Amino acid sequence: MAKTNLAAVAKRTKRMHERELGERTFTAGQMSSFELPRNYRLDRLKFRLTATLSRVVGASAGAPKDLSGAQLIKEIEIIKNGRESLKVLSAETLMRLCEFRYGTPCQYDVASTWDGFDVQAAIPFVMDFWIDFGMWRSLQRFDTLLDTTWRGGISTLDMHITWGQLDDVMTSAYDPASGGISADVTPVVSVSTEEYIDPDADPGEYAENREYGIRKVIAADNPKEQHKFNIGNRFRSFVIKTYSDDVQRNDILNNIIIKTGSDVLKNRAGLALREENKMFCGLETMPTGYYLLEFCPDGHLTRSINTLGMSDLTVEMDVTKQGTTCVVEIFPCELVKVPMTAIR
Repeated sequence: MAKTNLAAVAKRTKRMHERELGERTFTAGQMSSFELPRNYRLDRLKFRLTATLSRVVGASAGAPKDLSGAQLIKEIEIIKNGRESLKVLSAETLMRLCEFRYGTPCQYDVASTWDGFDVQAAIPFVMDFWIDFGMWRSLQRFDTLLDTTWRGGISTLDMHITWGQLDDVMTSAYDPASGGISADVTPVVSVSTEEYIDPDADPGEYAENREYGIRKVIAADNPKEQHKFNIGNRFRSFVIKTYSDDVQRNDILNNIIIKTGSDVLKNRAGLALREENKMFCGLETMPTGYYLLEFCPDGHLTRSINTLGMSDLTVEMDVTKQGTTCVVEIFPCELVKVPMTAIR
């Protein structure tokens, strides 16, 4: 019987590496930054956001936004080489994306008394969420780890966190006579990593997992509200979010089509899609205003939409305007092949 070369097996094994990167403190409307490490292959960034907030007396309307404490972080952007955005998402969006991908809500610890608009004193918030680079619900999660080593062609890797305002936790209808939301304990976000040490992997096998959002204001009812995506890469999925006057609703999106030219890839009724999403994601309820269009339900990334050679890729929506400011947001998951010239 042939002997197993334990040294060779150990050399091929992907070993997890975790570390704390530190924390940043809330400054309204300002940006905080991290210089991310570039040693291994990055699987995910993990965030914990904590705060203690109070609400003044005198309001006659309004309510907390969805996952209201998460509204304190307006945007998180991951940038490589000073110019290429890999991820551009809000904390609220990240919490919902994690929920869809892992079948359970992220930790969102806040007292139920925060509901409504009445005066509240010293309400603590604790929120956890991730940014994934490794591919969720995939046969090969490692296929999209971010190679931060020299072989990955990354000379700098930075993260910028843009803070919102304290009043952003409430809808636009919130109308206190004076004051508003105050922080009894200043919000703080802490960040840690999960990485893999895999010195002998071929970086050419890896693709970058990029995510961002497109915001479309709905001016009127429109059976063919469209957005065209740039072509050349693969698209694994699209998440749609609909809301009006800061309140998420299920009566804005009636139908959605994803097509290239005259070739229709998906044609789904909004409410039926939400019911299917609930079963696919393993959730008791689908969060209001959200829809998921998945092209790799069995985990094979080869089933993602390859737009190379396509004339276009269009999302076409039948929408009904609700309220005053009606918005549809689209969050694609785009797979970008790492050029071989970048890793030699």
